[in-house]
Amino acid sequence: MTLSMLLAFALLLAALIVFALDLFPIDFVAFALMAAVLLLGPWLHVSPEEAISGFSNPATITVLAMFILSGGIYRTGAIHLLARRAIRLAGDSELRQLLVVMFLVGPISAFLNNTAAVAILIPFVMALAREKQRAPSKLLIPLSYTSQLAGVVTLIGTSTNILASTLSAREGAGAFGMFEFTPIGLLIFATGVLYLLLVGRRLLPERRAEEITEKYHVKEYLTEVVVLPDSPLVGKTLLESKLSEQFDIQVLEILRDGQRLGPPLADKVLLPGDVLFIRASRDQLLKIKDAEGLALEPEVRHGEPGEEMALLEVVIGPNSELIGGTLETTDFRNRYGCTVIAMWKHGVLIRERLGKVRLDFGDTLLLQGERSALERVKRDPGFIVTEEVELEAFRTEKIPVALGIIAGVVVFAALGVPILVTALVGCVAMVLTGCLKVHELHESIRWDVIFLLAGVIPLGLALENTGAAAWLAGWALEASQYVPPLAVLGLFYVTTMVLTELISNNAAVVVMVPVGVTAARLLGLDPQAFVLAIMFAASTSFSTPVGYQTNTMVYGPGGYKFLDFVRVGGPLNLLLAALTPLYIAWIWGL
Repeated sequence: MTLSMLLAFALLLAALIVFALDLFPIDFVAFALMAAVLLLGPWLHVSPEEAISGFSNPATITVLAMFILSGGIYRTGAIHLLARRAIRLAGDSELRQLLVVMFLVGPISAFLNNTAAVAILIPFVMALAREKQRAPSKLLIPLSYTSQLAGVVTLIGTSTNILASTLSAREGAGAFGMFEFTPIGLLIFATGVLYLLLVGRRLLPERRAEEITEKYHVKEYLTEVVVLPDSPLVGKTLLESKLSEQFDIQVLEILRDGQRLGPPLADKVLLPGDVLFIRASRDQLLKIKDAEGLALEPEVRHGEPGEEMALLEVVIGPNSELIGGTLETTDFRNRYGCTVIAMWKHGVLIRERLGKVRLDFGDTLLLQGERSALERVKRDPGFIVTEEVELEAFRTEKIPVALGIIAGVVVFAALGVPILVTALVGCVAMVLTGCLKVHELHESIRWDVIFLLAGVIPLGLALENTGAAAWLAGWALEASQYVPPLAVLGLFYVTTMVLTELISNNAAVVVMVPVGVTAARLLGLDPQAFVLAIMFAASTSFSTPVGYQTNTMVYGPGGYKFLDFVRVGGPLNLLLAALTPLYIAWIWGL
């Protein structure tokens, strides 16, 4: 092993560790990775032009174009209208509701970016759950999983497919056509759907999220409560105040004059101005708002709310400009005209004041503000609201035009026109026909994914140019002496599946495709079969809420716990790990 190879592996290992620890936003880590490749280029045998080639890579540009096309469909309200009509067919049966959700998101995710499809459909699934008195937790994981399963049916179903196809072409193995692997994708889709209908739905938790004004027992927010000067609690210890018993809340810390008082708290005497850092449900928060001598800290800071104030729960979306900032640095209140009175971060204990907490994709915020301000928030593409958005906000008259543009992109790509060409032409058509405004074009793009692609592609070049990918492929060649080729294919699937859970689907593809292509050639097997195994494994990640973005998106609204994904998604991951290599060998061949 050469020094260059060791350096490439060290860079890979460092990237894996930082990705897994989630210390920084994933797109920043990828950007830093590109900077490291630039700096170490002479030793990694990567030129400066190659180090920044991720920005001009066909996969990056195609994915960017697909986001714009999805934005055009969203702005016309086409999916909203379809979802409204589909929900009317759901009936009262849980099985029927599940089928409606799955076969609504399936076709959409096959031809639009599946992350965008889930973001659009979450409010409708929540509305269906409320209307039919069904726990959202019974429907949202199937929504996420089905979108992933459908995403592998066509080339444009997910950014991972486009990236894998581009990398395959770069490695000399050839790109994939629009429907070239559709038969395998349909088998994977059918397998996953049958699992969810027969097994998975029985493993889903029953966690009901009621209306804001009703009891909400599951999701617990983190917020701050101020002890007012005239409070009857002043002078009493926390134990004597019986706050925990009276409001069924948990006091985590007391903030006093900038000092943090941690456990044990029972004997701490409450003083005027003390800020209690508590964990409470929405229903409990409403009780605290009306309690004598206590007030929610945001209300104290910004004044008492007027009579027209309302509450709204939103999830920070994947393209939100808030990600990486805090409520203070983003000037949230002035920017949106409403106040964050509580926050939910997937059960993670927040140690800072709410205003100083770094905001991440998937965080749930409980907003208080005037109805007009909350209506504007609902229409902000950076938020995923958990209630339906009215159709009047959309350009419904443009629905046929937008659908025609998408159909044209798909048909011409299927006829052999490069998807990069059809997608970019489609983007221009979306704007020229009025389906999408110019400023909305920018808002539609998931810049975190674009920077992720641009940052991790040079890492794949470093692994390839230093010979590190070939060295790893040699290990696969050694393993093939003891196991059949199908088992080697399965090994690449499982390795990619594990990597995807630890880092991200696109990063896993960048690392594994050069290795898989080289290994296939050494073994005398079809390189594209290995690319397909890697692509399918990276595009279907079910075992954790952070392995795939759609899982993160439903985590908050569904009131899920981490282990819910392990319990429901783990067996599905194992089932597909066993069957997908068989499907590839049967239909595609080795």
